[in-house]
Amino acid sequence: MTKGGSAVPFRFDDKEAEQAYVVHERTQRIPATRFLCAIAVATLITYIGFNPMHFPRDGVIEYNIAAGLMIAVLGATFAATYTRFYVERPWVDIIIFSVLAVPMVMLLEALAAQADITGISRFGMAIVQLGILVVFASVGFVASLRNFLIWAAALVTLYLIFLLEADRSIVSKVYTFTNFTTFLTFATFVNWDIDRRARKTWEANRALEAERAKVEEMLHNVLPQDVAERLRKGEAVADSFADVSVIFVDIVGFSQLAKALSPGRLVKMLNEIFLLADEAAEKHCVEKVKTIGDAYLAVAGGHGSGDSGASCAIRFGCELIDLIGRYADRTKIDVQVRVGIHTGPVVGGVIGQQRLAYDYWGDTMNIASRIEGIAHPGGIAVSESVYYGANEEVDFSEPELATLKGVGEVKIYRVIMPE
Repeated sequence: MTKGGSAVPFRFDDKEAEQAYVVHERTQRIPATRFLCAIAVATLITYIGFNPMHFPRDGVIEYNIAAGLMIAVLGATFAATYTRFYVERPWVDIIIFSVLAVPMVMLLEALAAQADITGISRFGMAIVQLGILVVFASVGFVASLRNFLIWAAALVTLYLIFLLEADRSIVSKVYTFTNFTTFLTFATFVNWDIDRRARKTWEANRALEAERAKVEEMLHNVLPQDVAERLRKGEAVADSFADVSVIFVDIVGFSQLAKALSPGRLVKMLNEIFLLADEAAEKHCVEKVKTIGDAYLAVAGGHGSGDSGASCAIRFGCELIDLIGRYADRTKIDVQVRVGIHTGPVVGGVIGQQRLAYDYWGDTMNIASRIEGIAHPGGIAVSESVYYGANEEVDFSEPELATLKGVGEVKIYRVIMPE
């Protein structure tokens, strides 16, 4: 059996996949295995109580010894299903059923000795007992048809030796062997079909899980994990944040760059710059919100931010400006960015059902955008609220009064970029 199909029977080519299937299937089939053991024990106990009413004392003792040994083996098998060893090593089934064959032969001999009472000859009893054993094994061998076939081949060999040494006519031997192999063929088919179906189901579920994981990864790339969970539950996602640092990044002179570069080269440059921004955002625990044309919007202190606050936002801005400078030196493209940051209350949430994204709204977003517009190329301008949140960790220039469109006169500070 291959990773993507079932061209070869018995097992998967991938060893890790095979082991994972074995552990899964044997774990799933444990209740059925325990039930089989319990049914077999109950049947033996019933006969132990029934036989004294019909068998002579010696016959009862002989049967009870064999039945007691078989009950012990079945009990040990029942107990083994609680161990990791049983789950991880399917070859243990060969040992279990080889040991079970011993008390089964003892039961056969005990019952054959009572042929006058039961009306079943030794040969007939052999077919019955061994038939029960192979049918039981067809279900008891879990997640390994190959092991079942190895055990069955050994059993057939021993049975052939038994027949060849028996004082019976050739016709009797042929019919007896045919009857036994009919049981065995049926048991083999049952074991094969159960394993075949289980492997197909497991492989389909594994492929489904892989696709689900891809969808989860894609979803978490556009939505914070807790937001994705809430959407799955059918909840409306709307949150209020009292203190979020909003970061606007804009490419300086983008219109001129658009005229100078071919469309393909321009898109490639934007992609490379935004990838650098994503790298810096991940490093400084900043949450990317979206790109708007040639602008990059992010927040510190929102849903996806492990760290939060003005200092985190400024570290992101400094890192990005440095990365863009290196990019410009490497590509010989005269590209710079400017960064504007403002801290204040925002509302966040998800709107609509298509192309889902967690977005933020509020005056804080608008003010941050306006501040970005007055930042110097390769520089960071911040509001007074950002200054008070980061002045113990970051060096700023003296405050300036600036009139922002739609906002009015505000006090701004410029980050003194590290050397």
